[in-house]
Amino acid sequence: MKSRGVSIFTLFVICAVAGGWAAIRAQQPAAAAKDANAEADDKIIAEVHDHNEIMSNLEYLSDMIGARLTGSENLKKANDWTRQKFSDYGAANPHLESWTIAHAWGRGAASGRIITPSVHPLEIASYAWAPSTNGAVRGPVVYVKAQSMDDLAQYKGKLKGAIVISAEPALLPPAGQPAPNPVTIPYGDSIVLVAPHRPGAQVTPGPGFREYIRARTEFYKNEGVLATLTDSGKPDGLLNMTGLGGRNYDIAPIPAAFVSSESYGMIWRLLQHGPVQLELDLKNSIGDKPVEVYNTVAEIRGSEKPDEIVLLGAHLDSWDLGTGSTDNGTGSMIVLEAARALQKSGLRPKRTIRFVLFSGEEQGLNGSRAYVAAHKDELAKFSAALIHDVGTGRVISISLMRNYQDREVMDKVVAPLRSLGLLELSERWMTGSDHASFDEAGVPGFFCIQDPAQYFETHHSQADTFDQAHEPDLVEGAQVMAVWAYNVAQLPDLLPRKPATPAAAGGN
Repeated sequence: MKSRGVSIFTLFVICAVAGGWAAIRAQQPAAAAKDANAEADDKIIAEVHDHNEIMSNLEYLSDMIGARLTGSENLKKANDWTRQKFSDYGAANPHLESWTIAHAWGRGAASGRIITPSVHPLEIASYAWAPSTNGAVRGPVVYVKAQSMDDLAQYKGKLKGAIVISAEPALLPPAGQPAPNPVTIPYGDSIVLVAPHRPGAQVTPGPGFREYIRARTEFYKNEGVLATLTDSGKPDGLLNMTGLGGRNYDIAPIPAAFVSSESYGMIWRLLQHGPVQLELDLKNSIGDKPVEVYNTVAEIRGSEKPDEIVLLGAHLDSWDLGTGSTDNGTGSMIVLEAARALQKSGLRPKRTIRFVLFSGEEQGLNGSRAYVAAHKDELAKFSAALIHDVGTGRVISISLMRNYQDREVMDKVVAPLRSLGLLELSERWMTGSDHASFDEAGVPGFFCIQDPAQYFETHHSQADTFDQAHEPDLVEGAQVMAVWAYNVAQLPDLLPRKPATPAAAGGN
């Protein structure tokens, strides 16, 4: 992957790996050197380092299968292929677990252009789960500045036949600006719903905001809006992607599309000088009946407590502009490699280590939610789940999701990984990936914090391809995941849960 610049944080990690961690390990108590898992951990780390198949598997997934939109034939191909790979690696009980979505959706051709005051082509792609336009449609651009239904009232009767934009252009960071320190960047809904670099978009996210967005779209439909356009907020002509169907896979009320930041910026500049007219033609296909989709599941059975489970996971589905290599082919292939390495090492963990490649993550963690619901009677015997889902960058920490009660034990679990450059564990809370489904259900759900490696510039875009993958960092990620799983599986007891809140305990 080409980089716009090396961050201060990345330089710190490189220096730490080069010289600092040896000193840190030298200061560890003598008891650490005699850890009961030390020999097994070294064996796992060496197996991943010397014999891993991460890149060949990722290349196959990316190039031979390709994009894996939930509900698509490609995702089913990926499910079948990963099930077979787990079987080839000797994992037990490789199988698919199904759940259902209301509508499959397929992308067709999309085109757009500015036709007034001058002709310019647009870089454009339909939102997923949005309908087609009625052929090529033309309409004026209207900027709707509103953050509530009261604000929208002023536009009643003024939007028929319009193409609506609702935000000023994104202000992209200049080329060469260092990537933010991933330990301090704010994860959560805000990273999806609020663009801090976009003027006028500082809306507090949450259920109320989401309800407003749904109500606004219905307002647009009732007012006769032809379509809405969104700034992709990415550099170099890249398009962004997400869906409008929500967790229920509904079809959006009106057509909607992303345009490149360059195209959006031109529309905005022209609009400052007078009327702007666009032509859009969006073609999509929509399934007319529910579709079964699948999670891929396999495990290494525990030798002493097989009914107690440690879970490693990632999501296999992707958006469809690129090939989903870093979001989240990388995480999926790391989970697959962890299974291979643990099995090849001949180790017999005390607890079962289960590997799950979820689908439907991109539309709201749906595959992991379905998995948690299907296994609700088993959750009391899950020790923890660890998810890998921020692309190709090396794992530099693990978010404990405010599971404060596990901090002391987890420090010991990851101690052997200090030699790989793993930093201090993080207590901060993050959402937006499949660990949250487990944490919300009471199972300690942990998340890999990674070096960004241009993840947010390229994910969901046509540049999310195999070329972005960094092999050494993926090897390190597989070592972290496999060692973590084995060490948690060897603990004397299940990891403690968070204290029950009054609501969770049945109180008022």
